[in-house]
Amino acid sequence: MKKKILFLFSLLFIFGCQANLEKHSESFLSFDTYIEFTSYTNSESEFDEYYKFTKTSFEKYHKLFDAYNNYSKINNVKTINDNAGKKAVVVDDELFNLIEKSKKMYLDTKQKNNIALAPVILEYKKIMDEYEKNKDIKNPSLSKLNKLNKCTNIDNIVLNYNEKSVYLKKACAKIDVGSVAKGYTSSIIARQLEEKGMKSGIINAGGNVVLIGKKDNKKDYSIGIANPNDPSNYKVIIKESNTNIVTSGDYQRYYIIDGIKYNHIIDSDTLKPANINKSVTIILGDGLMADYLSTECFMLDLKDIDVLSKQFSFEYVVIDKNDKITISEGLKDAVEIK
Repeated sequence: MKKKILFLFSLLFIFGCQANLEKHSESFLSFDTYIEFTSYTNSESEFDEYYKFTKTSFEKYHKLFDAYNNYSKINNVKTINDNAGKKAVVVDDELFNLIEKSKKMYLDTKQKNNIALAPVILEYKKIMDEYEKNKDIKNPSLSKLNKLNKCTNIDNIVLNYNEKSVYLKKACAKIDVGSVAKGYTSSIIARQLEEKGMKSGIINAGGNVVLIGKKDNKKDYSIGIANPNDPSNYKVIIKESNTNIVTSGDYQRYYIIDGIKYNHIIDSDTLKPANINKSVTIILGDGLMADYLSTECFMLDLKDIDVLSKQFSFEYVVIDKNDKITISEGLKDAVEIK
């Protein structure tokens, strides 16, 4: 599901000052959110080179992973969905790998974050779009959701490893990679920037943060996690470097009916918006996994989150629906609670 464009980076705030290198930052719109790119470089011209590459790369991957629009000479997620029940679609390696890894993660976890849940997610997207236009809305009926859910089996996604093609077995099947695409994209671009010589910087893609090296090549970055009840302020500060920090929160996109707030993350078991946590942050070296797991864990209780953290070796910060903050053991020395 696409997330609401954020005009303020309320998810995560970046703190600290540079030492010897020059700090430069620019932002641009992609993946329906603002991407903030920060780099510590020897000159502005060096930064401009990295920034141009980053912006162009995000535009490329946005088109490739888009489930809502078609583009000339690009087989993307929308192309796959348009051909559901008809034929397999040959795709680029990046899209094939994203779908393959997302499917594997689903089978290896608690099976909450399902990229094949798109038919149900699209129903909620319509409601959120109407809500943002200040129109009257109501929740979808359970009977309609159950009917749509018959098209969401992950096994409907058939991968041909020789052809690098994707086929959806049912005509009603669809996929949406919104829960993994930004983390995957940010991580890929960060590695490419390092190959180009960039040593120090940050990509903040609407809550998907990649830390490249150390701040100014010397110190850990300080990353703030937003207070879910007041996203303009931060609740927790994490000191880390050279990793991914990804947050899923109930304040990112939501709608309100009769005074009750419903967030954008749909639980594949209940077919309703998840309501266990307000915010879950995952710290992990792999951007795709961090993005996937932040959504997955948002729908889980603390016990299951802890089990997954041991299985996939990640650290976490959880703010539950009662505003209780829980920090994983390996992260406690690197966290400050405000």
